[in-house]
Amino acid sequence: MDDSDYLRLLTHQAEQANAFLSNARKWERERWVCQRLLQALNVSHRLDEFSAAGHEPPDVLFREASFEVFFVLDEGRRLNDEWRAELERRRSAFSLSQLVRREAKPRRIAAAELQQRLTPTLRKKAHNYKERGLDLGELDLLAYVNLKRAVPDFNSHFPPPTEFLRQGWRSLSLVGPTFARVLFAHPDAPDFLRHNLGRSVLFDVGISL
Repeated sequence: MDDSDYLRLLTHQAEQANAFLSNARKWERERWVCQRLLQALNVSHRLDEFSAAGHEPPDVLFREASFEVFFVLDEGRRLNDEWRAELERRRSAFSLSQLVRREAKPRRIAAAELQQRLTPTLRKKAHNYKERGLDLGELDLLAYVNLKRAVPDFNSHFPPPTEFLRQGWRSLSLVGPTFARVLFAHPDAPDFLRHNLGRSVLFDVGISL
């Protein structure tokens, strides 16, 4: 494969990413996040085991799980905007060298800070859902963490997720390009979440958006 072929491949990948991030593929995107968690926890599954709920929340139903999916990004980042800009950059490039750019080294953050980054979204969801009269105890929250400016330190301590427990969710899990962790899961949560409670799963090769 020469440079021009590789450049076309990179452009095609950016086109696919933009299509994947469209509103029309929202549920497919949420299902993909669920699949990433299941793969990390070594839970075998088939596509026909996933379905959409009649109304949201939850976003994705899988066996006895009712997943409510949300994304956690660096402050100010928007994946749609990033990939639209990246697609234009690749389309306008005449050589691979034009795509090379220097990125600031991400800073290492403690597990406590990683966990804290869930707070704004979870507070908002808890408030909105309770106002709608929804039972948070029927929802399994799943955060897809996509950070460019920070790298979690999984040798650091995860503090008790006290605030999130008080909100009343049935379970709360994290999955990222190279990690997964079930932060908490109540006795009525799906078995595959309870059996992996408090265990950080790390993988060498990441898949991200």
